Amino acid sequence: MKRPDRIFNKIASREGYYAWLGWILMPFGWLYGSLAALRRMWFESGSKQFRLPVPVISVGNIEVGGTGKTSVTIWLARRIAGMGYSVAVIARNFGKRESACRVRLDNADVREEFTDEVLLLAESLLGKARVYAGRSKTEASIRAFREDNPDIIIVDDGFQHLKLHRDIEIIVLDFSNPFGQGGILPSGTLREFPSFISRADHIWINRIATGMSAEWIKRRVSDYNWKASVQFSRIQPTGVRLVSGRRLSDIPEAPVLAFCGIGKPESFRNSLEEAGFSIRKLVVFPDHHVYSSEDIEQLKEIMRKKRAAALITTEKDAVKLTGIADTCDILVQTMNLEVEGAIPELLDDIQKTIIRFRVLQDR
Repeated sequence: MKRPDRIFNKIASREGYYAWLGWILMPFGWLYGSLAALRRMWFESGSKQFRLPVPVISVGNIEVGGTGKTSVTIWLARRIAGMGYSVAVIARNFGKRESACRVRLDNADVREEFTDEVLLLAESLLGKARVYAGRSKTEASIRAFREDNPDIIIVDDGFQHLKLHRDIEIIVLDFSNPFGQGGILPSGTLREFPSFISRADHIWINRIATGMSAEWIKRRVSDYNWKASVQFSRIQPTGVRLVSGRRLSDIPEAPVLAFCGIGKPESFRNSLEEAGFSIRKLVVFPDHHVYSSEDIEQLKEIMRKKRAAALITTEKDAVKLTGIADTCDILVQTMNLEVEGAIPELLDDIQKTIIRFRVLQDR
């Protein structure tokens, strides 16, 4: 039996005989989109959103699956912290821990309570920003304000979290499919109608392929939102390290077996090939997969059969391998976000918003 995520991908991309199912589901997509639109209008009308006494930035998207918004959140939090402001980052946690709390990477037991994106945020922003997570992003935001009173709060994947008022809205679009595939859920990958891009204050086009330009997307986006500034970014491979943390000076020349559990696994294959890796096979797990020792044993068996020299995975997957036996020698590809476009406009908007809130608090 095929995994549900793989069936959904085939439906959204209209692959083979799944195409007819995609077309049949389109009316349900319009219904889903209409209900999402009504929900948004209800929350945005009147005073139904909870407002915090500090500015809130939302980094989100209109598509399910990975657009790289977490890497944008990390870049933004580091940049704002570098401007001298205190930052709290909010994420939703689907792990064992339900109540909102600050994420502390004290031991392996604590790691089991949080999902991969939460752990990646906490590891990447250690010493730069504090990360709070819980089932409710609003609850996590309130706790962050009460415990830290930060200058600004960034909500990761916040575009559909309408209970919390946002002062700056950033929508991240993926270069390969900026307006999704196949329409709206369940026939495609969109969470909402593309027209809601009009709600964005800033639009961020991510994962631009090497040697490609995103100007055509910028022109398409202007049909929905001509006021928003546009930022661009490429995810650049920076090297390789071990799960244990030790960084390697050179990329191994021997072939590798790659594995990941992310929204768009082909982006990982592309980044490895761009960095010069020879890939025997890419093993794909469901998004947010929780790895076990049995998974590692199976991967190493496949590695031996494929005559690969090592296993390699993403940074997002690597945070879920801590504490599992025989994982310290697994390779991890490290990445960096190369950013350009209207960054000064974005940072100026953030700074002015922080200053405006400070003035209001001093009155």
